Amino acid sequence: MARHYRNTSNFSLANDSLAFAEEEEMPFMEISKLSFEVLIALFGVIGNVLVVIVINRLGKKKQPTDFYVQNLAIADLGILTFTFSLGVLKENAPFNWPLGEFVCRYLYAVPEIFYGASVWFIAVIAIERYSKVVTVKNGQNKIKTSLQRARAVAVFVWAMSFLILCLPIYLVVEYKELTNGGKMCVPFWPKWTLGLYLGGVLTLFTYILPLAVISFTYLRISLKINRSNLFIKAMRQEQQQGNTGDECTLMANVKSARLKHNKRAKRILTPLVVVFTATMLPLSILRLTVVFWPEIIGKEHYSNLIYAVVVSTIVNSSANPVIYSVVCRNFRNGVNNLCCCCS
Repeated sequence: MARHYRNTSNFSLANDSLAFAEEEEMPFMEISKLSFEVLIALFGVIGNVLVVIVINRLGKKKQPTDFYVQNLAIADLGILTFTFSLGVLKENAPFNWPLGEFVCRYLYAVPEIFYGASVWFIAVIAIERYSKVVTVKNGQNKIKTSLQRARAVAVFVWAMSFLILCLPIYLVVEYKELTNGGKMCVPFWPKWTLGLYLGGVLTLFTYILPLAVISFTYLRISLKINRSNLFIKAMRQEQQQGNTGDECTLMANVKSARLKHNKRAKRILTPLVVVFTATMLPLSILRLTVVFWPEIIGKEHYSNLIYAVVVSTIVNSSANPVIYSVVCRNFRNGVNNLCCCCS
C-alpha cells in the first residue's frame, strides 16, 4: 500500500490560515472518505469469504485454477482487512503509533505480502488458463499431479512475496518515541534505496511483470480462438459443399468443443486484465512520481492522490468476486447452493 510513504515526510498537523468553515468541513469530508473506503472493503470481504467457502466445498472436484482463485481470495482478504486497517491507522495517526514496538518491528511489513500474493495469483491464474488452452487433459491422474504442482506454485508465490516485498521493509523500519510523547513507526529509507525499492523492485514486481504475463496469455488465447474460428468456418464450408468425411466432421466437432472452452477462459481473463490494469496503474504511477519528484509529498493535493490510490487498490481486491459471479456459472451455482444450505 502506498499510505506509509507519506509518513516519511514531516507534515504540519494544522494549517492556521484555514477559515473556520473549512475547519468544520474537514472532519465531515474525512469521515465521508473513510466510510466510502470501508463500504468498498466490506463488500470485498463478503465476496472473498464466499469465494473461499464455495471453493472449499468443492472437495475432490477442486481444479488447480480453483485452488489459485482460493489463494487469491485469501490474499485479497488480507488486503481488505489487515493491510487496509493498518493503512488507515498510519494515515490518520502518523505521529502517534498506538500498537507498540513489537507490532511495529515484526508486523508492520506483513501486509505487503498480501499485496504481492494478490497480484501474482492473478498472473498465475492467467498462466493456468493459457496452459489449458494449449494442452489437453489426460484423466484423473493428470488432475492430481496438477493439484500438487498448484500447491507448490502457491507456496512459491507467498514465499517470493515475503522475500521481495516484506523483507526489505524489516531492514529499515524503526520505532521511535518523540519528545512530545508521540510514537512513530515508519521505514527510514536511504535516498538511493527508496528509489531502487519504489521505482525498481515494487513497480517491476507488482505491476510491469505481472501485467506482461497476463497480457501475453490473453493475447495468445485470443490468437488461439481466432485460429479455431477460421478452422471451423473452413470445415463448415466443406460440409456444405459435401466434400468432407466423417473424420473431418469429428475434427470440427472436437475443435468446436475446445473453442467453447477457450472462449470461457478468455471470458474470465478479459475482466481480470482490464480491472488489474486500471486499478493498479495509479499506485505504480505514484511510486514512480515519488522517486523522480519527491517534493510531491509536501504538496497540498498529495493526500487526495493517496486517497485515490488506496480506493483503486481496494477496488481491485473487491472486484474479483464480482468477476467470478458474472462470468463463472459454477461459482454462481456454488453461491446459490451455499445460500440454500444456510437457509
